[in-house]
Amino acid sequence: MKKSLIALAIAGAVSAPAFAATSNVDVYGVMNIGVFSVDSDVTGEDRSTSVTSQSSRIGFKGAEDLGGGLSAIWQIETGVNVDEGGGFGGRRNTFVGLKGGFGTVLMGKHDTPMKMLGRKVDNFGDTFADSRNLLGTNADTGTSMFDLRTDNTIAYISPNFSGLTFIGAYVTDHNQTPDGANCAVGLDCNDTDAYSVSADYTNGPLMVGLGYERHNVVDVLAVPENDLSRSMWRLVAGYSFGNFKLGGQYERGSGDTGLDEADRNAWGLFGNYAMGNIVLKANYLSVGEYKGVDDSGANQYTLGVDYNMSKRTTVYALYAQVKNDNNAFFDLGRAQGLGDTTTTAAGGEDPSVFGVGVKHTF
Repeated sequence: MKKSLIALAIAGAVSAPAFAATSNVDVYGVMNIGVFSVDSDVTGEDRSTSVTSQSSRIGFKGAEDLGGGLSAIWQIETGVNVDEGGGFGGRRNTFVGLKGGFGTVLMGKHDTPMKMLGRKVDNFGDTFADSRNLLGTNADTGTSMFDLRTDNTIAYISPNFSGLTFIGAYVTDHNQTPDGANCAVGLDCNDTDAYSVSADYTNGPLMVGLGYERHNVVDVLAVPENDLSRSMWRLVAGYSFGNFKLGGQYERGSGDTGLDEADRNAWGLFGNYAMGNIVLKANYLSVGEYKGVDDSGANQYTLGVDYNMSKRTTVYALYAQVKNDNNAFFDLGRAQGLGDTTTTAAGGEDPSVFGVGVKHTF
């Protein structure tokens, strides 16, 4: 629920007159923290138990009516390390833009359309069991590559056309390699130089969406360096009936830094069942072998239960396990801003986590 930022009103009464023009600022956020017991399945490592913040954040946003149906919009959002006393964590969606009958145009740091599409179906988003542990990776190491919150982003969100919405984003090129070194002349070296598009349609209980994203990258290890690219198609669908809600996601990635035509398929199934204030949830994720790397696939199983104490406060419990093939290195806690994660030191380990927590939205 949005709340007026009372502090601004107080400051406006005793400080600079500029505060008077900021009367519609809203503060919002999520406080999500739990106790998690993690077994990395690495020989010689004991099970660890910790209090961990699960993508807690706070944000400020506002709009100014410019007349003629046009508004200026802005947002500043940052992570909050609740488990460490409230210090600020990773940067989140922060932008300024214009909104009108044509849709919305914004510039700054923002989730890509590809990422926004995947967030529509995940039952355990922003937790250790997030679907991004396996989906959107397209790498034998399990590194997330296609569920990004990118800097230097220009995005357009269309109006809703009877349930159909289009989103497009371009991430600019700063002519640098990922490590910040100068790029060789003629190479497209920014790891997040990309474009991402999606379309989704919602009609009552049905939702379907399709997304595509392409990155222009450089193989800095090649001699001489050479330009490469990687891309992914993603299809999502959801359907609700009675107390059930089902979802599915399929994706195909191709290309990768250093490996041409390194294709990989992945998919996930998501379901939950509501019984009053109780919601039972389950996910199954599967990622296939990376082309050219045998035994590089993995699966993830997740079970959980939520108890909604109010519209804004939920207590929950979850269990998740990743099952790695011998040459796969996937782990838990890939979502940004989680703090502690499990780590697989060698292929074939099967990390797992059990936890209970509380989530409050304001």
